[in-house]
Amino acid sequence: MDLKKKMEKFNKRWDITSSDSYEEAFRKFKVRILNILKDIDKHVTNESITTFCQYYGIEEVWHSQIYGIPDRWSTNIINRLKAEENEKEFYRLIEIILSLDITHGKDISLAKIMKAVEWSDVNLAITVSKNEAILYPKGEKKLDDELVNRPLSFLNNKSSEHFEHALKFYQSKSPVKSAESLRRSLEEFLRFKLQNSKGLDANITELQKKLKFDKRDPQVRNVIFQVFSYLDQYFNENSKHKDGNIDSAENEYLIYQIGLLMRYLNKVI
Repeated sequence: MDLKKKMEKFNKRWDITSSDSYEEAFRKFKVRILNILKDIDKHVTNESITTFCQYYGIEEVWHSQIYGIPDRWSTNIINRLKAEENEKEFYRLIEIILSLDITHGKDISLAKIMKAVEWSDVNLAITVSKNEAILYPKGEKKLDDELVNRPLSFLNNKSSEHFEHALKFYQSKSPVKSAESLRRSLEEFLRFKLQNSKGLDANITELQKKLKFDKRDPQVRNVIFQVFSYLDQYFNENSKHKDGNIDSAENEYLIYQIGLLMRYLNKVI
């Protein structure tokens, strides 16, 4: 049973809207995550727990089993998760935890976390590529599904790697680095599709030749060419030379625009 959908239908029938503040929505999300990961330390290798503690600069504490049975167990990770009150740092913690060496139940935990994100009215989206979870500020769900998650599924290795970096830099509020990763992703994807090693500006011309040869609609070709030309100029001025002034709104636009372009090219080439 999908309880969320059932309650959405109930609320619609009774004209009920949520009165939760954003702080309350985040509190509920945190409780859901703590419920999911309450035993996380038991399923992470000792080496990963040590790495986690070193990264956060926290004292590594191990507890001894009682009743004379020699053993040790940790609550380092869950305690750090419980103590975090900052929203963005809490999201960072989740991504770090999912990157640790989890010996049992990682896929189940990830699926539950994705469901918790779906249930919660917080500014968070999650996608998975090559078994790696990436958390980033959410946009419109349909756009994320169509233009972010789907491009990740068909990109080749090099373009996928740069696209993932772009999402991570977007998450960490580094828009210039994100834009440069998007440029590299687009460049590598064109090389992959056109089977050459040319740069982005040269492949824009090659792409136009290819689309014309394949008899693609002339007006669509013109739109594609103009978008690519403007993007190439934008990248040269704002990311390639590291002196741009890109804000988060422009960064988000670039992610969606490039996701749209790559999805189209994947269909026609």
